[in-house]
Formats: sequence, C-alpha cells, structure tokens
Amino acid sequence: MKKYGLYTLLALLLMSGAKVIAQEWEHSIPYDMSDEEMTHQYCAYELSDGRIIVCSARCFQSGMGSNFYPPHPAMITLLPDGEVLAENDFFKPGYWGASYYPYVFENSDGEVFALMSYSPDHDTAYFNYYQNYDNPPEDAIFGLYKLNDQLEIEESHEYSYPIDNYEARYYQGWAWWCCHFSGNIFIHSAIIDEDNIVGAYTKNVSFGHQPLQGYDSLFFFRMSFDGELLANVGYQMTTSGSPWQEKLRREQFLATDYGYIYYNPMPPYYFGFSDKKDANRAYDDGTIFYLDKEFNVLKYKAFRQSDGNEWEDNYFEDMAIIRSGHNTTYVATETISNYDQSYEDCRLYEFDDDIEGVQNNAPIIRQIERGTNDWDFVALSRAVDATDNNTLLFCYSMACGISLLNDSWVVIERLDENFENISTVYYGNGSDHLFCWAESITTTRDGGVLLTTETKNIDNPQQRWTTVTKFPAEAFVGIEEAHENGLKVAIAYPNPGKDVLNIRTGLKDAWVEVYDMNGRLVHDQEITDNVTSINTESWPSGTYVWKVIANGKEVESGKWIKQ
Repeated sequence: MKKYGLYTLLALLLMSGAKVIAQEWEHSIPYDMSDEEMTHQYCAYELSDGRIIVCSARCFQSGMGSNFYPPHPAMITLLPDGEVLAENDFFKPGYWGASYYPYVFENSDGEVFALMSYSPDHDTAYFNYYQNYDNPPEDAIFGLYKLNDQLEIEESHEYSYPIDNYEARYYQGWAWWCCHFSGNIFIHSAIIDEDNIVGAYTKNVSFGHQPLQGYDSLFFFRMSFDGELLANVGYQMTTSGSPWQEKLRREQFLATDYGYIYYNPMPPYYFGFSDKKDANRAYDDGTIFYLDKEFNVLKYKAFRQSDGNEWEDNYFEDMAIIRSGHNTTYVATETISNYDQSYEDCRLYEFDDDIEGVQNNAPIIRQIERGTNDWDFVALSRAVDATDNNTLLFCYSMACGISLLNDSWVVIERLDENFENISTVYYGNGSDHLFCWAESITTTRDGGVLLTTETKNIDNPQQRWTTVTKFPAEAFVGIEEAHENGLKVAIAYPNPGKDVLNIRTGLKDAWVEVYDMNGRLVHDQEITDNVTSINTESWPSGTYVWKVIANGKEVESGKWIKQ
C-alpha cells in the first residue's frame, strides 16, 4: 500500500472531488521550516537491478531565522515499489557539500559510487562553521566513495586542494550565500565514459577579497572507479569569485567519438577566448568546448538564445543537455532578461554542434518557448530526458510568480524529435493553494518516469514536502490514462486572477466553457492554441467554474476566482 507523508495527505484531502491517485508510487518527505533538520530530494535514477537512488541533501536549522544551513550530501535508496531500503547523509565536520547533492554512478559490476565535493563552511552562525574547530580545514575536497547496499562508505578516495579561506560577506545574512561566495570546489558535470568517470568542476576563489586571491579555474577530469585521478586538466578563467552554483547544474558534458563536448552558459571571454567588447558576440553567449580525450581544446563555439543575428540581452539559467539520436544536442534552459529579472520563460533548443561546422556560433535547428509572462522555470536539476523511442520529455514549472506564493503547476510535455507535441500533462493542484515546482525528470527502463518535486502550502508556507513520484509510461498516452495517474490535461491560471483567465491545454479540437456559481454560461470559445486567454474585465468578482470539452465530453474542469 502506498504511504503518504502528513502534508501529502493534507494536500489530497484538500482536493475538491479528488479520487485516490494511481501513480505507481511516491516517496514524500514532509518538513516544516521550523524543523531542526530536513532532507531535500533533488534527482532520482534507476539502477540496473531496479532500485532507485535519490540524490539528496541534508540541512540543519539555521540560527539566523526561518532558514536552513548549507547542505550536506545525502542519498536514499528505494526498492522498485518505492519502499525505502536505506538512507544516509555524508556530513563532514567543518565542511559543506559545495556540489549540493552527490553524483551517483554504477560500474559494470553493479557497484554504486558517489562523487562529492566539500569546501570549508563559512556560515558563521553554523555549529559546523570551520573556525569552530581546533584545526580548521584549509583545503577543499574532491572525493569518490564506494557505497554498500545500506549506503555506508566502503572505500574512500579523496583529493585535497588548497583554497583561500577569506570569508566573503557579499550575501551575509542568508546562510548558503556565505559559502557560495567563499572559496570552493563545485562539480557541475560528470558522466561514465569507457568505464571511467569524466566531467568538469570549477575551483573558485572568494568574492570581493582585496587583493584578489587569483582567478577561478575550470578543470576537466577523468577518474577510475578505483579512485585514481587519471587526468586533471585546468584552465584559468577571467573571473574571480563567481557564484557558479547559480549558473551550472550537472548535465552539460557529452562523450563523442573524438572526445567530448562541454556546454558552459558563460560567454567565451570568461575563458579568455574572445574580447568582451567584440561586437560580433552578444551578451548572452554560452561557450561550447570541443575536447579531445586528453581534454585539449580542439575548438570552441558560442551558442545563443536567438538565431545569432539579434542582440538579445538575456542569459542562460539552470541548463541541462542530452544528446539526440542524430548527433545534435538538446538544451533545456530558462532565460532571464537583464532588463526585467521578474520575467523568465522556459526554452528547449536543438543545436547543431558538429565540430566540423564553420560557423562561430552553433546554429539553432529548432526551439520552443514556454511561459506565462511571469516567473517560470525549467526543472532545476534535469529538465529534459529521452525515451527509448527517441521521444523527449520536457519538464518545467509555470505560473509561479516572483513571490513564489501563486498557484503553480509542473508541466511535462512529451515531444517527438522535431519538437511536435504528442501530449501535455500537468502535475499539482493549482486550486488548492499549493506552490509546486520541479527538480528533475528521468526515465526508467520500463518507459516510466521519475519526477522529483518540491511543494509548499501557500496558506501556511512553513509546511512543505519533497517528493519523488514514479509514473507508468501509459500516464502520458491519453486523457483517461493521465487522470488515472493524478495528472491533468488542462489548467487555468492565474488563480486567483483579475482581468484575464488563461486556459492552457495541449488538446486539439477542444472547447472551453465558463459558468458562474448559479450555473449560467458566461463564456464559451473554441481552443485553437496552447493558451486561450479570456478577457474577464467586465465580470463581477467571485468564483467561476471552467470546463474543457473534447470529443463531445467534459475532460477537465476547475474553479477560478476573480478578485
């Protein structure tokens, strides 16, 4: 029988006319912002024997207010039916988990390894503050750890790197930022290639220290599962103290026949490749590195959030990439305007990143944009994945609002390789004052989907829960199948709203009807686009019922409040 956390049960009870949802399972961990500690689930992956590894972080309550201290890497193992097999955190005195949560790898023998980094903890209010110890740490740690079935460390292979311990105060007052802007090592890409682990990390100096403690460095590495560092090639950057954790996530490295392709959302001049003032390069350039097997740079190209001919003053955030089946790269990202940072939208690109291409900029083959003219963002850790039949899953959170207090939805689009929509489903319950956002989406060998989300109760923002949900493949096939798995095929936003009611659905040949609480039809309209906007300026304030009709029957409905 499926087990629910306290707040998940609360959410289910709040659902108007709800039925018990029929996902295969969900693993939900409730917490309150006043709790002494919490576990945050970020990413879930299936192992070869069907077990699920959940990459997580463990945090303790801050003395600075309703907040948590910097994270420590943690992991949870679930059985194929979602039951907990083991859980553990990897606390290290005087350090914080500078890469947030572990990278998990399974070698050809089925053994499980965690790749993690640690840096001195500079949160002065924390009991784990590095200067609280007789011998405070002076190095950052880059380590590979072999784990048993109970997630206990059987073997440890650690490498220490001197790092400046100047305490950056740029964001003093919010626990994590004290550490972000102090010297640290941050792993942001790692994959298995030829039975080795390869990837990239940055070694960052502290922000704002005068005189400067040097420059940040970008490293490419290769490590065996025996913990031997086979290669570790560094490149000096032009930055000092960049908060890379806010730009780089962990899906940016690809293996090729000649070596590797590495995507970095920072422009080429960050790596000394070009002049920042070069008029031929827009502000929002990212950089593609083409590397041989020894991590020598064979070539670099810029990539942009436009066709390369416009000056589009936006930049990349929370980027994740996967390789297509025809030697191009899919890039999921959100864009943030430098002119209005309350506006973000979600984008999926396909770049032609053939090393033989003569262009200085990787051409965009196709792209889609999704947003609500508000604060929308892609799944923060992994927003795109591919199924065995080469269809794509694109995951993002929408209708969120800059305050994080609006009703929101997690959107999963199933697309063909040409970005044509096959189906769209919505996870969450926007009429019940639950703010929900996506952390990651990954596929399983049986065609299922692992969705990791974070939710808070808008009416009581202290109440929150972090959830991994397993959906079967059929949940994304049709309307009935979506409903059987607790998913919706149409939503209304913003809710509550004022002068506009938006109905969003991927259904074709559909119709929307809106009724007042007396059952009187106040609006009906054919749905021709993904978003149907209804002008409600003349409507009295109150509660309305909307319905979406398809194939001659009602397929979705809900309440909408006009303020």
